[in-house]
Amino acid sequence: MRIQLRVVFMLVCLALFSFVLSGCTAQVVRDDKPVSAEKSAGQAKRSAHQKAPDLSSLPKLGRDDFNRIAALLDLPLFWSQDNDNQGVLDPNELVLLGVATKRTAYLKDNKFTVSFTRTVRMMIEFRRREAVAQELNYGRPTLVETDFSKASDTDKAIVEHITRAARIIEELHGLQIGSFQLSNCLLPSDQPSRAVFRRNQGPWCQAPKTQSDPFCNACPGFPKRGSGLYPPDMRDDPKLCEKLAAHPDAKKIFDPFVVVRGSAEKIRIVPYNKEWPQRMTQVAAELRAAAKAIGPEKEKAFKAYLLAAALGFETNQWEPVDEAWAAMNATNSSWYLRIAPDEVYFEPCNRKAGFHVSFAKIDPDSLYWQEKLVPLREEMEKTLADLIGPSYTARPVTFHMPDFIEIVLNAGDARHATGATIGQSLPNWGKVASEGRGRTVVMSNLYTDPDSLAITRARGDALLSTQAMRAYTEDKRLALLDIILHEATHNFGPHSDFKVFGKRPADLFGGAMATILEELKAQTGALYFVDFLKGKGLLSAEDASSVYNHSIRWCFGHISRGMFSGTGRPLPYSQVAAIHIASLVKDGALVWQPDQLAANGTDRGRFEVHYDKIPTAIEKLMQLTGQIKAKGDKAAGQKLVDDCVKGDGFKLIHSQEIAERILRYPKGSFVYSITY
Repeated sequence: MRIQLRVVFMLVCLALFSFVLSGCTAQVVRDDKPVSAEKSAGQAKRSAHQKAPDLSSLPKLGRDDFNRIAALLDLPLFWSQDNDNQGVLDPNELVLLGVATKRTAYLKDNKFTVSFTRTVRMMIEFRRREAVAQELNYGRPTLVETDFSKASDTDKAIVEHITRAARIIEELHGLQIGSFQLSNCLLPSDQPSRAVFRRNQGPWCQAPKTQSDPFCNACPGFPKRGSGLYPPDMRDDPKLCEKLAAHPDAKKIFDPFVVVRGSAEKIRIVPYNKEWPQRMTQVAAELRAAAKAIGPEKEKAFKAYLLAAALGFETNQWEPVDEAWAAMNATNSSWYLRIAPDEVYFEPCNRKAGFHVSFAKIDPDSLYWQEKLVPLREEMEKTLADLIGPSYTARPVTFHMPDFIEIVLNAGDARHATGATIGQSLPNWGKVASEGRGRTVVMSNLYTDPDSLAITRARGDALLSTQAMRAYTEDKRLALLDIILHEATHNFGPHSDFKVFGKRPADLFGGAMATILEELKAQTGALYFVDFLKGKGLLSAEDASSVYNHSIRWCFGHISRGMFSGTGRPLPYSQVAAIHIASLVKDGALVWQPDQLAANGTDRGRFEVHYDKIPTAIEKLMQLTGQIKAKGDKAAGQKLVDDCVKGDGFKLIHSQEIAERILRYPKGSFVYSITY
């Protein structure tokens, strides 16, 4: 008898936070130590009759919102003017509607009553739930479905143990971002807020239209975004990263695999495996169980990686794990798995590695571009080195060319509220990275569903001319090539572990700027090498235009998100996209035509694309970016970024039109279904 278990892998089944999300007596585990949860929102509500709620830490309703919500809730209240104390309702500005409405319910001795304060708290809660609904509506559920029902018992066992490990990785990442311990804030009956907390891995909103809205928070108490990696007395310091960089132990503090504990006066450095020993050990156990399920003659490379990763979670030593991981490829394993701490984008200083899982099956289409590009690696490196000039010398490059993979599930730092990583090169540090032996992958089964394809086309039609959109293609061989070349370029030229005068990029530029410049190098290389491949006869002129079209539309998507997060942190891909579009406009490859209709025949104002001018524009940007990184020229890097994200260059990209047209369409929010 076959038993099928369908896992609706919105990571409810992964139990993002596996304890009950209600009740003040619940115990939460923080840093592997049991502590009493803070009083739940539900209990706070029950005690509201005893005293007026404290509104001082909550966002303030503006006059328009106050009057709008009062009408929606049928309250006899009207904020008549805002003259005395801008942005704050004063007693003399409150008008009671109706005939002979009793003022004492809301005002007494020209002061607001407890009842009025409770009413305002209710109105704030109403406004919060409106914002939460808007946040959810920005994400369009997009299914990634994998059927293992006909797979072998071995494969089913592998899937089961990896999904269990992914559940724990979700908790570890929640501890890293400081959200794990906040889940008791949720009201059991408030399903939309629970959905935001699960989808966003915390209470904070992330959509472009809501990330800066002070009312958009899944928790009624509006906790601020923090970090689980640094001491509490330092987390709100806007100079946190600069102060840590100036600390005598900065090198140890910024080790990617440690947390910073203690206080600003007395810092302690704790390795991940010592900070969260219980969960790290649990992940190791699941990985060993997955390895045990594999027979002695099958999947030797994958089994070796599972065992190496298990040891890494116990020892916090990741270079041996990277060696085993790099030894896997599309020819010796049918699986793809990366379970480790890797990327740094999630945290304030862009230094600490976030726990994540990317679990996939190898897509056989990988072999097409691997066969074409592998023989060209050394020449691509030399071509880039010659362009950069004497500040950089070509080195041997032996990294794997990108594998195509079909995602089964993402978890932790790899699982985004909206959108998904569609290409990745790892590792970021260590011997495997510095010797160019890492792995590069492209996720080939994302955004390929009919809904996503239709929206992708509509977004392009809303901003580009009919002529420019003739280059649009859904051919996977071409639509993914700029992603493949982006990830490959991470391994060419001055990379993320490249040293100038003995210093790594993060030390030279700062974590955030180093990240932006590395992604700029990679995305610029993605277009620079298109013309290189065209010269090798691997792409026609029409093929090259299709790749350029894909990249331009990629830029529009990231520009629509804005240049900075809701907390003011730079968004690396958005800033890279702005630099690209501004550079193409400056060199005449993109021309804004304000009076012409876009390809959809509706929107007035469009970009005309001169595909023949793109190679020259991109070569200039590639040379500049490579020289900035090779020389460690922080001033030149800052000048380039500042111009294109907030200066004269930024004015050229028509960000308002891009955002308005792109954001008409909800972004994909990936949900996962696994049958086995």
